Amino acid sequence: MTTLFLTGAGRGVGAALADRLSETWSLILLARNEDSARLLRERYPSSSIVIGDLSERNAAATIASQIPESSLDAFVSCAGIEGASPLETMADDFLRDVYTVNVLTPILLTKALLPRLREARGTVVYVGSTAATADFPGWLPYSTSKAALEKAASVLRAEERTIRVSTVTPGRIDTDMQRDMAAKADRRFDPSTAMSPDSVAWAIQMVLEAPSDSVIDRLTITPNR
Repeated sequence: MTTLFLTGAGRGVGAALADRLSETWSLILLARNEDSARLLRERYPSSSIVIGDLSERNAAATIASQIPESSLDAFVSCAGIEGASPLETMADDFLRDVYTVNVLTPILLTKALLPRLREARGTVVYVGSTAATADFPGWLPYSTSKAALEKAASVLRAEERTIRVSTVTPGRIDTDMQRDMAAKADRRFDPSTAMSPDSVAWAIQMVLEAPSDSVIDRLTITPNR
């Protein structure tokens, strides 16, 4: 059975992906704390759970050290935090947190897992956002963090010839994070204009399970509205 390390399985797209793959993949899931770990164990009893906070400085090393030394076939970076704040009123630490969780720790986790991914000729998938190329007022932290992550994937793809590197880039999704960002911008979130988390999870699964002689560099999925 192929093995996947997945961040963000506690909610939204990550949870939908874990639901899709729990019967056919061996899952290693990241929990932020013991409470989250307990919930993941209850929902995915056959999965392995590691604990770590992506916002902490040494998160990548702490998390990677807990991942079993067995074969690792794929890493999906799905966890992220919302980053809606106008530059003028944005707290410095807020920007640092958004970049740490959305960009720096995923890249450093990839670095730590490279030897195992190379050995398996595995796959890395970063979950991006169409916000990376859109100009939404007040979304500077989030949009630029996703743009940086997508560029990281492009460069890593050029550097690493033995692993597949993909970006899945969704548009609006009906998730708690999207609703929170809309509320911060004093906008009403309309679920009829958004995709379900499972639709995005389907796209990630397609990338993961593409034939081994192919790679989907970047897959953009948007609502059919």
